[in-house]
Amino acid sequence: MAVAERVLVVTADEALARVACELFAAVTGGGVLRERDAVAGLETCARARPDAAVWDGDLPDPVDGALVARVRAYGAGMVVVVAAGDVTAGVRALQLGAEQFVAKPVSPDHLAAAVARAAEAGWWRLRGARADREVYRPRSLAAAEREQIEIALRHHAGNRTRAARDLGISRATLINKIRTYVLDL
Repeated sequence: MAVAERVLVVTADEALARVACELFAAVTGGGVLRERDAVAGLETCARARPDAAVWDGDLPDPVDGALVARVRAYGAGMVVVVAAGDVTAGVRALQLGAEQFVAKPVSPDHLAAAVARAAEAGWWRLRGARADREVYRPRSLAAAEREQIEIALRHHAGNRTRAARDLGISRATLINKIRTYVLDL
């Protein structure tokens, strides 16, 4: 997912709200939600299930430190907007589980990139939960290469010249790889 389809903006700062809402209304085609306080933001997050939430770090946490965890539990990636120069608050938000933090005044490009990354992280998190804790286990390149060689050789009934042509390698290279992978075809 490269672009969030629904973005929740929770801030009492009108300048931040204007920048974020204009930006995400254009990007999402109108899928932007706005709340002015944290309690309403949590309720909207539970109801609307946004892809990402842009949260003003100046708002009080109504659930005693569990705000980020609650937003993440609803499947939203979280971007916390902190005061200019307040890196400590941003790092604290990251430690609590926020995907990104940006400092005020925030540029629209920087905010859009942070929200895209947060939405993608939320999407992967939800995908893992929905797949019954399916764990990503990458195959090695060697395993993928071996499989493609086997497929090409089967397709060409063992004809190494045709299989090599399909794979884009020389016949000699194919023979070396057959020896390396100990293929019996």
